[in-house]
Amino acid sequence: MPDKLKNLFRGIKGVNISGLEIRFGWDRENKVDMSNVLEKLSEISEKEGKKVIIVFDESQELRKLRGYNLLYPIAYAYDNLKLRFIFTGSEIGMVYKFLKLEDPKSPLYGRAVTEVYINPFNKEMAIEFLKRGFDEVKVKVSDEELEDTYNNLGGIPGWLTYYGFYHIQYKDHKTALEKTILTGVELIREEFKNFLLNRQEAKERYYTIMQVCKQGCRWSEIKRAIEAKEGVRIDDKEVTGLIRNLIDASFLTKEGEIYRPTDALIAKAF
Repeated sequence: MPDKLKNLFRGIKGVNISGLEIRFGWDRENKVDMSNVLEKLSEISEKEGKKVIIVFDESQELRKLRGYNLLYPIAYAYDNLKLRFIFTGSEIGMVYKFLKLEDPKSPLYGRAVTEVYINPFNKEMAIEFLKRGFDEVKVKVSDEELEDTYNNLGGIPGWLTYYGFYHIQYKDHKTALEKTILTGVELIREEFKNFLLNRQEAKERYYTIMQVCKQGCRWSEIKRAIEAKEGVRIDDKEVTGLIRNLIDASFLTKEGEIYRPTDALIAKAF
């Protein structure tokens, strides 16, 4: 980490500098003043004549912050400082819920933003992506193996990258595919557990929905499955709310009247 950056942050309450890390304190006694941090970063932009871009990866996780509203210092920086922000997220609905761009009470309401969506590759793009990757490391993979990879993994760049890594490591298509599926399923199940942390009362309902929708399902099928499992009638709004939460978290997507997992490995995880 450049000494210039370390020196810039020294003395700011709630900022701990150690080796290659900068840690922010969030507890009451040592809570970081993010506005101060952002002002210091803006100073770099002005002095160096360079853009300072702050990236929040998997920014939907910021919704879990308790006792601190990060939107206020971000709004202040947006209006007054020479900074740019990028918010990425694999759960796009949750990212929007965090930013609250359309909520009149939100500090970021009315701010102009540019949205960039990275959709899954179609078959042609996925195969080309894999071919180029293997060409770079001079590894030959047959067209049949590439098609089989797409048919099993779909077009999510992350899963295709895992496959490429494992293929280079094990030099075998079948092993690479099995390893990728195993890794992907484990990651998805862990993400789903995190999704359920604050939804324990509806845990079984969420699992029921994902299982019913593995191959695609309609709203009415979801409701019938939950009611059959619980032996009671449930309100339509409750069903719709459960589905909406799964869509916001990118576990489900809606195509016409059909709900289905957003990618092939999610279906394999349930």
